[in-house]
Amino acid sequence: MILRIPDYYEEFSCIASRCKDSCCAGWEIDIDEDSYAYYQSCEGAFGDRLRESMYVAEDGGYRFKLKGPKRCAMLNDNNLCDLYTALGEEALCEVCTEYPRFSLFYGNVEQKCLSLSCEEVGRILFERKTPVSLVDHEMPDFYDQGEEAEVFDEDEDRDYIAFMEQVQERAVHILQDRSRSLEERMCQFLSFCSSVQDITNHYQAKGNLKVLKLPPEHTGGMQWSRSFSYQDFCDRFAVFTGMEELDDEWVNTKKEFAELFHEDTYEPLVVEYLSSGDYREEDYEQLLVYFTFRYLMNAVYDYDLISYARLVIVATLVVRDMDVVRFRRNGGHFSTLDRIDTARIFSKEVEHSQGNADDLKEMCMMEEIASLEALSRQI
Repeated sequence: MILRIPDYYEEFSCIASRCKDSCCAGWEIDIDEDSYAYYQSCEGAFGDRLRESMYVAEDGGYRFKLKGPKRCAMLNDNNLCDLYTALGEEALCEVCTEYPRFSLFYGNVEQKCLSLSCEEVGRILFERKTPVSLVDHEMPDFYDQGEEAEVFDEDEDRDYIAFMEQVQERAVHILQDRSRSLEERMCQFLSFCSSVQDITNHYQAKGNLKVLKLPPEHTGGMQWSRSFSYQDFCDRFAVFTGMEELDDEWVNTKKEFAELFHEDTYEPLVVEYLSSGDYREEDYEQLLVYFTFRYLMNAVYDYDLISYARLVIVATLVVRDMDVVRFRRNGGHFSTLDRIDTARIFSKEVEHSQGNADDLKEMCMMEEIASLEALSRQI
């Protein structure tokens, strides 16, 4: 078993009450069945409090009740977990133990990363200046892959997974090629993924393993010209307007978009931000690689690489739009703290709601909205 992680993974340590945006507030916290059974068995006054703090949701799952401004019933006034204090770390439910970690399983690999919805993860990622690398660790045979793991037994599946691992490696290499502008890298990334999708389609149609070869290192690629269309912004952001609103920060983000961006204001505002001394190209490289690592290998399950590639670009462009708004709100300034914050707001809204993530993926399947030509204009 291989554990594949980014090289900053082991730098993370929860900062607990020092966190401005506690992961115990702002959303409902699911309780796994084993933890729920354990909490039901706890005795004494704290056991009574635990049972009073849980409920069975309409979908049959278990959750902690919320108090005040969407705060977990176990979260005290000092932003510390009373359950942790009373029963220890081993008593935490699965989601609390794992967050902000998330996993994707394929073949004999668990690909694990840290979510940008956690501000400490954002600090680690965006304070670094060097490209991220992926690190493999050999794990014991008894290493638990979890319930989400899917077994790939047939030779064709293993060959396709091996091919996709090469695709991910090449995609990250393209995005981290600092000899090229970020815009060129993004266009080359899309062009490369489009070529790989053609290979994948041929493989699916013919069942021919011989076609599973990476396209040449330097393909023609798409041309880009910097032109920021308000209509492109509207088309890109349309799917986000109908998403489930998880917290007030996202509601305020949409309001600021509506107030600030118009036909005659959008392009000048984007250009002003990109021309400022506070615009940092390496931040967007880190974002692109983060989204690539989080989403691209899902194609081993549905063969839809190009939609995940579009998702990587769309997500990055929406965060850039959020940065423009923050830059304007700050009177022409944008700090590392702002960078961490906008990425956190986006991740919390999109990446922690399966419905919202599915909506974004579906939009990226629609050629008329997220075509390669349309995205290359927006880059």
